[in-house]
Amino acid sequence: MDTGVRDFIFPSKIGAGSRALEHLPFDLGGFGAQRPMVVCAEALDSKGGLKPLESAFKGSGLTYGVYAVEDMPTLETVREVWGHYNEGGFDAVIAVGGGAVTDVGKCLAVAAQGGPEALRELLAGGGTASATAPFAWVPTLELTGREAAPEAALGNQVIRGTSLCPNLIAVDPRMLQGQAGAGLVEAGLGALAAALCLYEPVEANPLALPYARLTARQVVAGLMPLLTRAEAPRGRLSRLFGTGGPREEEVAFVTAMAVSGGLLPEARKSLTFVLADVLSPAAGVSREVLAAVLLPTVLEYISRVRGQDLSGLLSALADLDLLCATPVNQRAEAALAMVRETINRLWIFSEARLPRSLAEAGLEKETLQGLCEQAAAMAEGWQRQEVESLLLSAWDGTRPDPNNQPIRATQEVS
Repeated sequence: MDTGVRDFIFPSKIGAGSRALEHLPFDLGGFGAQRPMVVCAEALDSKGGLKPLESAFKGSGLTYGVYAVEDMPTLETVREVWGHYNEGGFDAVIAVGGGAVTDVGKCLAVAAQGGPEALRELLAGGGTASATAPFAWVPTLELTGREAAPEAALGNQVIRGTSLCPNLIAVDPRMLQGQAGAGLVEAGLGALAAALCLYEPVEANPLALPYARLTARQVVAGLMPLLTRAEAPRGRLSRLFGTGGPREEEVAFVTAMAVSGGLLPEARKSLTFVLADVLSPAAGVSREVLAAVLLPTVLEYISRVRGQDLSGLLSALADLDLLCATPVNQRAEAALAMVRETINRLWIFSEARLPRSLAEAGLEKETLQGLCEQAAAMAEGWQRQEVESLLLSAWDGTRPDPNNQPIRATQEVS
């Protein structure tokens, strides 16, 4: 039963700017931490990538230890790190980097509270983590977009819980150096999908929408140099991100990644992410990219076939001047066109590696039709015929035709 109550939890404190690292010792001290353990990739540690963090902790009264993890961590990896954590008298965790490094940091924070056996039981049962040691995250350009989400994964095993969101996030341009790859764009696409899919429900969660607008605008602003310089030679991403001095767009883009992690629990209720979850095992791309490919078709179907008002979507993509200049009855179409254009231009940037349709994502039409039943069963409020029609449109990249759609079955109310 719908009680009319909306809730939204964003438990992380984000500090972003040129001296964000200097605030970490003070903020960790607020949790009673005196000796945090830094978890990072071996390559980052060996290349001196932790020097800004070392400088930030000088004179703070806090000391930290460093543990460099392997590329494909397992439960045994966490058990080993926990041994060093326990023996060294550490009392907090700082994950520096993204992806697997952050997962290890989260799992270590869980093990620090209940021991590695408690973590093993959670992973085996897909349980919910209820408490962790104080946990901070320092992003680099090696991101997946899930680092700030209330989840952690080791291999195919996943644990969830609000306590897995970082207590503290420090986005500092000194840590956003080095080469940035296509993975950063994929993370941006996932963040954009997580933000814009919140506009799918007839009654969108008003508490989450401000975070969605912030994420969408900063992601688009961060990707804009790529979209407007698609004719530049290869390697342009590494020249736009991770080089030179502090740049506001880098910090804003990575901050959007941090905010989008908090949006994921809400986003996973959307049709876009339900379909992405169902299709991703059979696709040749990540779930985040798949969600971005599905997003335009889902929004177009909702607007053009179901007749839902999506004029508010433009406020998440356009500046105030464009929003005011666009008549209300044109805003939905303007927003949908902007979403399509973003996906298409990134296809040019990636030299056709980022897909524009489900077919380009490696999905066969027969496979798609075989998954319709499963997708419809998981998509609340959607009938199988609608899901099939939508997926077929997304498969070849055509816009849903409101004149050629299955008739929704009416439900009798007694």
